Amino acid sequence: MKSAAGDRGDVTVYEQAFEAIDHPVFVIGPDGRIEVANRATGELFGEEAASLIGRPCFKVCHDRTDFIDGCPFRRARKTGQHEREVVRRGDRWFVAFVDPLETGGAVHTLLDVTRLRETEAMLTGFLTDAVLRLARPTGVIAETLVTLADDLESGRLTPEEVALALRCEAAGARGLVTTLNALKNSVAGDLEGIPEEYRRFLME
Repeated sequence: MKSAAGDRGDVTVYEQAFEAIDHPVFVIGPDGRIEVANRATGELFGEEAASLIGRPCFKVCHDRTDFIDGCPFRRARKTGQHEREVVRRGDRWFVAFVDPLETGGAVHTLLDVTRLRETEAMLTGFLTDAVLRLARPTGVIAETLVTLADDLESGRLTPEEVALALRCEAAGARGLVTTLNALKNSVAGDLEGIPEEYRRFLME
Protein backbone atom coordinates (compact mmCIF):
# COMPACT_ATOMS: atom_id res chain seq x y z
CA MET A 1 0.00 0.00 0.00
CA LYS A 2 1.30 3.42 -0.88
CA SER A 3 1.73 6.03 1.77
CA ALA A 4 -0.47 9.08 1.93
CA ALA A 5 2.51 11.21 0.96
CA GLY A 6 3.15 9.01 -2.04
CA ASP A 7 -0.48 9.19 -3.12
CA ARG A 8 -0.44 12.98 -2.96
CA GLY A 9 3.00 13.30 -4.47
CA ASP A 10 3.93 15.83 -1.75
CA VAL A 11 7.09 14.26 -0.37
CA THR A 12 8.65 17.74 -0.58
CA VAL A 13 6.56 18.68 2.47
CA TYR A 14 8.96 16.58 4.53
CA GLU A 15 11.94 18.18 2.85
CA GLN A 16 10.54 21.62 3.65
CA ALA A 17 10.00 20.60 7.27
CA PHE A 18 13.57 19.32 7.45
CA GLU A 19 14.89 22.62 6.10
CA ALA A 20 12.72 24.62 8.50
CA ILE A 21 14.33 23.11 11.62
CA ASP A 22 16.34 25.95 13.15
CA HIS A 23 19.17 23.83 14.56
CA PRO A 24 21.60 21.63 12.64
CA VAL A 25 20.28 18.20 11.65
CA PHE A 26 22.06 15.85 9.26
CA VAL A 27 22.08 12.19 8.31
CA ILE A 28 25.31 10.22 8.47
CA GLY A 29 25.92 7.02 6.52
CA PRO A 30 27.50 3.88 8.02
CA ASP A 31 30.95 5.14 6.99
CA GLY A 32 30.45 8.46 8.80
CA ARG A 33 29.92 10.51 5.65
CA ILE A 34 27.18 13.11 5.55
CA GLU A 35 24.30 12.06 3.28
CA VAL A 36 21.73 14.79 3.96
CA ALA A 37 22.03 18.12 5.78
CA ASN A 38 19.59 20.93 6.47
CA ARG A 39 20.13 24.64 5.97
CA ALA A 40 21.07 25.24 9.63
CA THR A 41 23.90 22.71 9.33
CA GLY A 42 25.40 24.62 6.44
CA GLU A 43 25.08 27.90 8.32
CA LEU A 44 26.88 26.44 11.33
CA PHE A 45 29.85 25.33 9.25
CA GLY A 46 29.85 28.40 7.00
CA GLU A 47 29.04 26.54 3.78
CA GLU A 48 26.13 25.58 1.61
CA ALA A 49 24.52 22.44 3.03
CA ALA A 50 24.88 20.73 -0.36
CA SER A 51 28.68 21.11 -0.21
CA LEU A 52 28.79 18.95 2.95
CA ILE A 53 27.32 15.90 1.26
CA GLY A 54 29.78 13.03 0.94
CA ARG A 55 32.28 14.47 3.41
CA PRO A 56 33.22 12.68 6.68
CA CYS A 57 31.37 14.11 9.66
CA PHE A 58 34.54 14.17 11.77
CA LYS A 59 36.26 16.33 9.14
CA VAL A 60 33.34 18.74 8.85
CA CYS A 61 32.55 18.95 12.57
CA HIS A 62 35.98 18.66 14.16
CA ASP A 63 38.51 19.07 11.33
CA ARG A 64 39.88 15.64 12.27
CA THR A 65 41.02 12.71 10.17
CA ASP A 66 39.11 10.24 12.36
CA PHE A 67 36.30 10.09 14.88
CA ILE A 68 36.82 11.94 18.17
CA ASP A 69 37.10 10.10 21.46
CA GLY A 70 33.65 9.51 22.91
CA CYS A 71 31.99 10.03 19.51
CA PRO A 72 28.22 9.56 20.06
CA PHE A 73 27.81 8.26 16.49
CA ARG A 74 30.19 5.35 17.11
CA ARG A 75 28.51 4.63 20.44
CA ALA A 76 25.08 4.67 18.82
CA ARG A 77 26.24 2.16 16.20
CA LYS A 78 27.42 -0.16 18.95
CA THR A 79 24.47 0.20 21.30
CA GLY A 80 21.75 0.66 18.70
CA GLN A 81 20.31 3.34 20.98
CA HIS A 82 20.01 7.10 21.25
CA GLU A 83 23.33 8.64 22.36
CA ARG A 84 24.43 12.16 23.26
CA GLU A 85 27.57 14.13 24.07
CA VAL A 86 28.50 17.72 24.93
CA VAL A 87 30.93 19.07 22.33
CA ARG A 88 32.67 22.38 21.76
CA ARG A 89 33.21 24.18 18.49
CA GLY A 90 35.23 27.36 18.83
CA ASP A 91 33.55 29.46 21.51
CA ARG A 92 30.22 27.64 21.17
CA TRP A 93 28.93 24.58 23.02
CA PHE A 94 26.49 21.99 21.68
CA VAL A 95 24.72 18.90 22.87
CA ALA A 96 25.11 16.34 20.09
CA PHE A 97 22.24 13.86 19.81
CA VAL A 98 22.58 10.76 17.62
CA ASP A 99 19.74 8.39 16.73
CA PRO A 100 20.81 5.22 14.88
CA LEU A 101 19.09 4.09 11.69
CA GLU A 102 18.50 0.53 10.47
CA THR A 103 20.81 1.29 7.55
CA GLY A 104 23.77 1.55 9.91
CA GLY A 105 23.82 5.32 9.68
CA ALA A 106 22.28 7.82 12.06
CA VAL A 107 20.45 11.13 12.42
CA HIS A 108 22.75 13.69 14.05
CA THR A 109 21.28 16.74 15.80
CA LEU A 110 23.14 19.65 17.39
CA LEU A 111 21.57 21.89 20.03
CA ASP A 112 23.41 25.13 20.86
CA VAL A 113 23.73 25.41 24.66
CA THR A 114 26.39 28.14 24.73
CA ARG A 115 24.24 30.54 26.76
CA LEU A 116 23.48 27.85 29.30
CA ARG A 117 27.15 26.94 29.61
CA GLU A 118 28.04 30.60 30.17
CA THR A 119 25.33 30.89 32.83
CA GLU A 120 26.57 27.68 34.41
CA ALA A 121 30.15 29.02 34.53
CA MET A 122 28.99 32.29 36.07
CA LEU A 123 26.87 30.49 38.63
CA THR A 124 29.67 28.05 39.47
CA GLY A 125 32.12 30.90 40.00
CA PHE A 126 29.71 32.80 42.20
CA LEU A 127 28.82 29.74 44.24
CA THR A 128 32.51 28.95 44.74
CA ASP A 129 33.07 32.44 46.13
CA ALA A 130 29.95 32.14 48.26
CA VAL A 131 30.98 28.77 49.66
CA LEU A 132 34.45 30.08 50.50
CA ARG A 133 32.87 33.04 52.23
CA LEU A 134 30.40 30.94 54.16
CA ALA A 135 32.77 28.06 54.95
CA ARG A 136 34.04 29.83 58.06
CA PRO A 137 31.16 32.14 59.04
CA THR A 138 31.87 31.95 62.78
CA GLY A 139 35.42 33.24 62.37
CA VAL A 140 34.37 35.98 59.96
CA ILE A 141 31.57 37.17 62.22
CA ALA A 142 33.78 37.03 65.31
CA GLU A 143 36.53 38.99 63.58
CA THR A 144 34.07 41.63 62.42
CA LEU A 145 32.54 41.99 65.90
CA VAL A 146 35.95 42.21 67.58
CA THR A 147 37.09 44.87 65.12
CA LEU A 148 33.91 46.89 65.62
CA ALA A 149 34.23 46.57 69.40
CA ASP A 150 37.84 47.78 69.28
CA ASP A 151 36.89 50.69 67.05
CA LEU A 152 34.03 51.64 69.36
CA GLU A 153 36.18 51.36 72.49
CA SER A 154 39.01 53.38 70.98
CA GLY A 155 36.65 56.04 69.72
CA ARG A 156 37.53 55.47 66.07
CA LEU A 157 33.83 54.79 65.45
CA THR A 158 30.77 56.22 67.11
CA PRO A 159 27.91 53.97 68.29
CA GLU A 160 25.91 55.15 65.27
CA GLU A 161 28.72 54.15 62.90
CA VAL A 162 29.03 50.72 64.52
CA ALA A 163 25.28 50.24 64.17
CA LEU A 164 25.53 51.20 60.50
CA ALA A 165 28.39 48.73 59.97
CA LEU A 166 26.34 45.94 61.55
CA ARG A 167 23.36 46.80 59.35
CA CYS A 168 25.64 46.65 56.29
CA GLU A 169 26.89 43.19 57.33
CA ALA A 170 23.29 42.00 57.70
CA ALA A 171 22.37 43.51 54.32
CA GLY A 172 25.32 41.73 52.74
CA ALA A 173 24.11 38.38 54.04
CA ARG A 174 20.60 39.07 52.78
CA GLY A 175 22.04 40.22 49.45
CA LEU A 176 23.92 36.95 49.10
CA VAL A 177 20.71 34.95 49.48
CA THR A 178 18.88 37.27 47.06
CA THR A 179 21.64 36.92 44.47
CA LEU A 180 21.64 33.14 44.78
CA ASN A 181 17.88 33.05 44.24
CA ALA A 182 18.17 35.40 41.27
CA LEU A 183 20.82 33.23 39.64
CA LYS A 184 18.74 30.12 40.25
CA ASN A 185 15.73 31.76 38.61
CA SER A 186 17.90 32.95 35.71
CA VAL A 187 19.06 29.41 34.99
CA ALA A 188 15.49 28.13 35.22
CA GLY A 189 14.40 30.87 32.81
CA ASP A 190 17.09 29.92 30.29
CA LEU A 191 15.76 26.37 30.30
CA GLU A 192 12.21 27.40 29.44
CA GLY A 193 11.15 26.26 26.01
CA ILE A 194 13.81 23.56 25.77
CA PRO A 195 12.37 20.07 25.22
CA GLU A 196 12.08 18.02 28.40
CA GLU A 197 14.75 15.52 27.33
CA TYR A 198 17.26 18.31 26.69
CA ARG A 199 16.37 19.99 29.98
CA ARG A 200 16.91 16.80 31.99
CA PHE A 201 20.26 16.26 30.30
CA LEU A 202 21.46 19.81 30.93
CA MET A 203 20.45 19.69 34.58
CA GLU A 204 22.07 16.30 35.30
